[in-house]
Amino acid sequence: MKNSIPLYQTYRQRLSQTELFQNLPLEILDEMLAHFRFESWNKGSVHDSRIAMQRFYLVLEGRMQLTRIHPGTGKQITLSILKEGDMYDVLTLLDGQYHDISPSALDNLKLLSAPIDDVRQWIKKHPEFNDNFMPYLGKRMRDREALAADLGLYDAHTRLARLVLRYATGDAAQGNGDNGGIDVTLLHDLSNETLAHMVGSARQVVNRHLQAMKKDGILHMAHRHLIIDDLEKLKQEAENLQLQLQTSDST
Repeated sequence: MKNSIPLYQTYRQRLSQTELFQNLPLEILDEMLAHFRFESWNKGSVHDSRIAMQRFYLVLEGRMQLTRIHPGTGKQITLSILKEGDMYDVLTLLDGQYHDISPSALDNLKLLSAPIDDVRQWIKKHPEFNDNFMPYLGKRMRDREALAADLGLYDAHTRLARLVLRYATGDAAQGNGDNGGIDVTLLHDLSNETLAHMVGSARQVVNRHLQAMKKDGILHMAHRHLIIDDLEKLKQEAENLQLQLQTSDST
Protein backbone atom coordinates (compact mmCIF):
# COMPACT_ATOMS: atom_id res chain seq x y z
CA MET A 1 0.00 0.00 0.00
CA LYS A 2 1.52 3.31 -1.10
CA ASN A 3 1.42 6.26 1.29
CA SER A 4 0.19 8.43 -1.57
CA ILE A 5 -3.24 6.79 -1.82
CA PRO A 6 -6.12 8.93 -0.49
CA LEU A 7 -7.10 6.58 2.35
CA TYR A 8 -3.58 5.83 3.58
CA GLN A 9 -3.88 7.96 6.74
CA THR A 10 -7.24 6.36 7.53
CA TYR A 11 -5.82 2.86 7.22
CA ARG A 12 -2.80 3.79 9.33
CA GLN A 13 -5.01 5.21 12.05
CA ARG A 14 -7.29 2.17 12.08
CA LEU A 15 -4.35 -0.20 12.08
CA SER A 16 -2.77 1.62 15.03
CA GLN A 17 -5.97 1.18 17.04
CA THR A 18 -6.05 -2.61 16.73
CA GLU A 19 -4.81 -4.91 19.47
CA LEU A 20 -2.02 -6.32 17.30
CA PHE A 21 -0.60 -3.01 16.06
CA GLN A 22 -1.27 -0.61 18.91
CA ASN A 23 1.58 1.45 20.37
CA LEU A 24 3.97 0.65 17.53
CA PRO A 25 6.33 3.46 16.44
CA LEU A 26 5.03 5.20 13.34
CA GLU A 27 8.07 4.22 11.27
CA ILE A 28 7.42 0.53 12.00
CA LEU A 29 3.70 0.94 11.34
CA ASP A 30 4.43 2.60 7.99
CA GLU A 31 6.92 -0.14 7.10
CA MET A 32 4.25 -2.77 7.79
CA LEU A 33 1.45 -0.89 6.07
CA ALA A 34 3.52 -0.79 2.89
CA HIS A 35 2.98 -4.57 2.65
CA PHE A 36 -0.79 -4.45 3.11
CA ARG A 37 -3.56 -4.17 0.57
CA PHE A 38 -7.24 -3.46 1.13
CA GLU A 39 -9.81 -6.20 0.41
CA SER A 40 -13.56 -6.49 0.77
CA TRP A 41 -15.70 -9.62 1.03
CA ASN A 42 -19.43 -9.58 0.39
CA LYS A 43 -21.79 -10.70 3.13
CA GLY A 44 -22.48 -14.43 2.84
CA SER A 45 -19.38 -15.19 0.78
CA VAL A 46 -17.37 -18.31 1.68
CA HIS A 47 -13.65 -18.44 0.91
CA ASP A 48 -11.15 -21.19 0.27
CA SER A 49 -9.13 -22.01 3.38
CA ARG A 50 -5.97 -22.20 1.24
CA ILE A 51 -5.87 -18.40 1.08
CA ALA A 52 -4.29 -18.43 4.56
CA MET A 53 -1.26 -20.26 3.16
CA GLN A 54 -0.36 -17.12 1.22
CA ARG A 55 -1.81 -14.13 3.04
CA PHE A 56 -2.43 -12.79 6.52
CA TYR A 57 -5.81 -11.08 7.04
CA LEU A 58 -6.74 -8.39 9.54
CA VAL A 59 -10.42 -7.54 10.04
CA LEU A 60 -11.10 -3.81 9.82
CA GLU A 61 -14.88 -3.94 9.82
CA GLY A 62 -17.52 -6.67 10.06
CA ARG A 63 -17.47 -10.25 11.31
CA MET A 64 -15.68 -13.28 9.89
CA GLN A 65 -16.93 -16.77 10.75
CA LEU A 66 -14.47 -19.67 10.93
CA THR A 67 -16.09 -23.05 10.31
CA ARG A 68 -14.91 -26.66 10.13
CA ILE A 69 -17.02 -28.99 7.94
CA HIS A 70 -16.98 -32.79 7.90
CA PRO A 71 -16.33 -33.75 4.23
CA GLY A 72 -18.56 -36.83 4.39
CA THR A 73 -21.58 -35.79 6.42
CA GLY A 74 -21.56 -32.04 5.91
CA LYS A 75 -21.86 -31.57 9.67
CA GLN A 76 -20.18 -28.36 10.75
CA ILE A 77 -18.98 -26.50 13.79
CA THR A 78 -18.18 -22.82 14.10
CA LEU A 79 -14.85 -22.46 15.87
CA SER A 80 -14.97 -18.70 16.32
CA ILE A 81 -16.27 -15.38 15.08
CA LEU A 82 -13.62 -12.78 14.38
CA LYS A 83 -14.32 -9.11 14.93
CA GLU A 84 -12.60 -5.82 14.14
CA GLY A 85 -8.89 -6.10 14.97
CA ASP A 86 -8.75 -9.90 14.81
CA MET A 87 -6.45 -11.81 12.47
CA TYR A 88 -6.83 -14.88 10.25
CA ASP A 89 -5.13 -17.36 10.45
CA VAL A 90 -3.02 -17.73 13.60
CA LEU A 91 -2.12 -21.42 13.16
CA THR A 92 -1.00 -21.15 9.55
CA LEU A 93 1.03 -18.06 10.43
CA LEU A 94 2.87 -20.01 13.12
CA ASP A 95 3.51 -23.39 11.49
CA GLY A 96 3.02 -22.82 7.76
CA GLN A 97 0.71 -25.84 7.54
CA TYR A 98 -2.63 -26.06 5.75
CA HIS A 99 -5.52 -25.40 8.15
CA ASP A 100 -8.83 -26.93 7.03
CA ILE A 101 -11.11 -24.16 8.21
CA SER A 102 -13.51 -22.15 6.04
CA PRO A 103 -13.67 -18.36 6.49
CA SER A 104 -16.95 -16.67 5.58
CA ALA A 105 -18.36 -13.16 5.84
CA LEU A 106 -21.24 -12.66 8.26
CA ASP A 107 -21.32 -8.99 7.21
CA ASN A 108 -19.80 -7.02 4.38
CA LEU A 109 -16.18 -7.38 5.45
CA LYS A 110 -13.40 -4.83 5.13
CA LEU A 111 -9.93 -6.33 5.48
CA LEU A 112 -6.26 -5.57 5.21
CA SER A 113 -4.10 -8.41 3.95
CA ALA A 114 -0.35 -8.90 3.66
CA PRO A 115 1.89 -11.73 2.42
CA ILE A 116 2.14 -14.19 5.29
CA ASP A 117 5.91 -14.56 4.91
CA ASP A 118 6.28 -10.83 5.52
CA VAL A 119 4.28 -11.11 8.74
CA ARG A 120 6.55 -13.95 9.90
CA GLN A 121 9.49 -11.62 9.37
CA TRP A 122 7.81 -8.97 11.55
CA ILE A 123 7.61 -11.52 14.38
CA LYS A 124 11.35 -12.14 14.09
CA LYS A 125 12.33 -8.52 13.49
CA HIS A 126 10.15 -6.38 15.75
CA PRO A 127 9.96 -7.11 19.49
CA GLU A 128 7.42 -4.29 19.74
CA PHE A 129 5.09 -6.28 17.49
CA ASN A 130 5.67 -9.41 19.58
CA ASP A 131 4.64 -7.50 22.70
CA ASN A 132 1.18 -7.33 21.11
CA PHE A 133 1.21 -10.61 19.22
CA MET A 134 2.03 -12.96 22.11
CA PRO A 135 -0.83 -11.87 24.43
CA TYR A 136 -3.20 -11.96 21.44
CA LEU A 137 -2.03 -15.48 20.60
CA GLY A 138 -2.56 -16.53 24.22
CA LYS A 139 -6.10 -15.16 24.18
CA ARG A 140 -6.95 -17.04 21.00
CA MET A 141 -5.54 -20.26 22.49
CA ARG A 142 -7.68 -19.77 25.59
CA ASP A 143 -10.74 -19.30 23.36
CA ARG A 144 -10.09 -22.65 21.65
CA GLU A 145 -9.49 -24.32 25.01
CA ALA A 146 -12.79 -22.90 26.28
CA LEU A 147 -14.60 -24.30 23.24
CA ALA A 148 -13.07 -27.75 23.74
CA ALA A 149 -13.97 -27.69 27.43
CA ASP A 150 -17.54 -26.60 26.72
CA LEU A 151 -18.08 -29.37 24.17
CA GLY A 152 -16.59 -32.03 26.41
CA LEU A 153 -17.86 -31.05 29.85
CA TYR A 154 -21.17 -29.20 29.64
CA ASP A 155 -24.71 -29.94 28.52
CA ALA A 156 -26.29 -28.02 25.63
CA HIS A 157 -28.13 -25.50 27.84
CA THR A 158 -24.96 -24.62 29.74
CA ARG A 159 -22.88 -24.48 26.54
CA LEU A 160 -25.32 -21.97 25.09
CA ALA A 161 -25.21 -19.82 28.23
CA ARG A 162 -21.43 -19.91 28.21
CA LEU A 163 -21.34 -18.97 24.52
CA VAL A 164 -23.56 -15.92 25.05
CA LEU A 165 -21.54 -14.89 28.11
CA ARG A 166 -18.23 -15.29 26.26
CA TYR A 167 -19.33 -13.15 23.33
CA ALA A 168 -20.93 -10.58 25.64
CA THR A 169 -17.63 -9.81 27.36
CA GLY A 170 -16.90 -6.82 25.14
CA ASP A 171 -20.41 -5.41 25.56
CA ALA A 172 -20.97 -6.09 29.25
CA ALA A 173 -19.36 -2.86 30.39
CA GLN A 174 -22.19 -0.84 28.95
CA GLY A 175 -25.92 -1.40 28.71
CA ASN A 176 -26.49 -0.70 25.06
CA GLY A 177 -29.60 -2.69 24.28
CA ASP A 178 -33.33 -2.20 24.75
CA ASN A 179 -34.29 -1.12 28.27
CA GLY A 180 -30.65 -0.95 29.34
CA GLY A 181 -29.88 -4.58 28.47
CA ILE A 182 -26.60 -5.78 27.00
CA ASP A 183 -26.66 -6.13 23.22
CA VAL A 184 -24.39 -9.04 22.27
CA THR A 185 -23.28 -7.41 19.04
CA LEU A 186 -21.12 -10.28 17.78
CA LEU A 187 -24.13 -12.61 17.82
CA HIS A 188 -26.72 -10.31 16.26
CA ASP A 189 -28.59 -11.54 13.17
CA LEU A 190 -27.36 -15.12 13.69
CA SER A 191 -29.89 -17.87 13.10
CA ASN A 192 -30.55 -20.58 15.65
CA GLU A 193 -28.88 -22.99 13.25
CA THR A 194 -25.69 -20.89 13.29
CA LEU A 195 -25.79 -20.72 17.09
CA ALA A 196 -26.23 -24.50 17.11
CA HIS A 197 -23.06 -24.85 15.02
CA MET A 198 -21.26 -22.81 17.67
CA VAL A 199 -22.27 -25.05 20.58
CA GLY A 200 -22.26 -28.44 18.85
CA SER A 201 -26.01 -28.95 19.03
CA ALA A 202 -29.13 -28.91 16.85
CA ARG A 203 -31.25 -25.93 15.84
CA GLN A 204 -34.34 -27.24 17.64
CA VAL A 205 -32.36 -27.77 20.85
CA VAL A 206 -30.92 -24.25 20.77
CA ASN A 207 -34.36 -22.78 20.13
CA ARG A 208 -35.75 -24.63 23.14
CA HIS A 209 -33.00 -23.39 25.44
CA LEU A 210 -33.28 -19.81 24.16
CA GLN A 211 -36.99 -19.89 24.90
CA ALA A 212 -36.27 -21.18 28.41
CA MET A 213 -33.80 -18.36 29.06
CA LYS A 214 -36.29 -15.86 27.67
CA LYS A 215 -39.00 -17.20 29.99
CA ASP A 216 -36.60 -16.90 32.94
CA GLY A 217 -35.93 -13.24 32.13
CA ILE A 218 -32.30 -13.82 31.21
CA LEU A 219 -32.39 -12.59 27.62
CA HIS A 220 -34.65 -11.70 24.72
CA MET A 221 -34.45 -11.00 20.99
CA ALA A 222 -35.17 -7.54 19.59
CA HIS A 223 -34.89 -6.84 15.86
CA ARG A 224 -32.73 -9.98 15.56
CA HIS A 225 -30.38 -8.71 18.25
CA LEU A 226 -29.70 -10.89 21.28
CA ILE A 227 -30.15 -8.78 24.41
CA ILE A 228 -29.07 -9.91 27.88
CA ASP A 229 -31.55 -8.71 30.49
CA ASP A 230 -30.00 -10.29 33.59
CA LEU A 231 -26.25 -10.78 33.44
CA GLU A 232 -26.04 -12.36 36.89
CA LYS A 233 -28.63 -15.00 36.03
CA LEU A 234 -26.76 -15.73 32.80
CA LYS A 235 -23.54 -16.24 34.78
CA GLN A 236 -25.39 -18.66 37.06
CA GLU A 237 -26.64 -20.58 34.01
CA ALA A 238 -23.10 -20.66 32.58
CA GLU A 239 -21.70 -22.14 35.81
CA ASN A 240 -24.63 -24.46 36.46
CA LEU A 241 -22.79 -27.74 35.86
CA GLN A 242 -19.78 -26.62 37.86
CA LEU A 243 -22.04 -25.82 40.82
CA GLN A 244 -23.71 -29.22 40.50
CA LEU A 245 -20.35 -30.97 40.55
CA GLN A 246 -19.22 -28.97 43.58
CA THR A 247 -22.43 -29.93 45.39
CA SER A 248 -22.09 -33.61 44.55
CA ASP A 249 -18.44 -33.67 45.63
CA SER A 250 -19.34 -32.27 49.04
CA THR A 251 -22.05 -34.89 49.78
